[in-house]
Amino acid sequence: MTIPTRTAAQALAQQKADHAKPPRPPSVPIALAATAVALPDTRTEIQKYLDEIAPAAVVGRLVKFSKDGQFVTTDDGEPISDVAEFVVLADETLVGWIKFRGPGEPPDRVMGVLYGGFKMPPRDTLGDDDQSTWSNGLNGLPEDPWRHQVYVVLQNVESGELYTYIASSQTARRSVGHLLRHYDRMRRTHPDEYPIVRLKAGGFQHRDERVGWVATPAFAAVGRRPKDGTAQPDTSRATDFEDAVPF
Repeated sequence: MTIPTRTAAQALAQQKADHAKPPRPPSVPIALAATAVALPDTRTEIQKYLDEIAPAAVVGRLVKFSKDGQFVTTDDGEPISDVAEFVVLADETLVGWIKFRGPGEPPDRVMGVLYGGFKMPPRDTLGDDDQSTWSNGLNGLPEDPWRHQVYVVLQNVESGELYTYIASSQTARRSVGHLLRHYDRMRRTHPDEYPIVRLKAGGFQHRDERVGWVATPAFAAVGRRPKDGTAQPDTSRATDFEDAVPF
């Protein structure tokens, strides 16, 4: 199938615009003034109109880590090659909480750009604390309606196509955390560059033998690229990092 694409600048501008708007109020009123930084609404009238008729929280195509231990694109289920290289547009990383509602209803979000000054509010400020009202999850136990998510924007080095990987599980967020720690170290020595990674499968042996091997997403750093995008990515052996992300 043919997937429509946009330029990186257009897609990232829309993402920032989406999250500049205040989140839809959840079922229990909350006060976030002391914990969240309000972002100015810099959208054009066209962007405002498009946000009204087609709201979006994902830049480009959505990527997930499947149960069988592969990164795949969700629109067609196709696996992503583990030698394909992606620029991590780390400055656009979104973090926060999301609460899903009924079918056809947009979710509630309390999210912002991590490197844009957003401070993620504590879970106990969101309400919905009565576990007796929670729906049961896949394990049959009450599941918190608010989920901690991290959105990582990736750009394919070869095609320029944009993707978003959403980390929801604890293991996925930990993997993204390793990646962002790598980026933080890189910012001190190469502040005008982004890391280039390959999407890999890691894992660990669960302490419960009945569970066995647990596959986890991982990001292997293989190079870096100027943020302005004007130069070709440098993935030569000479630019290998000493602080490579484990996988």
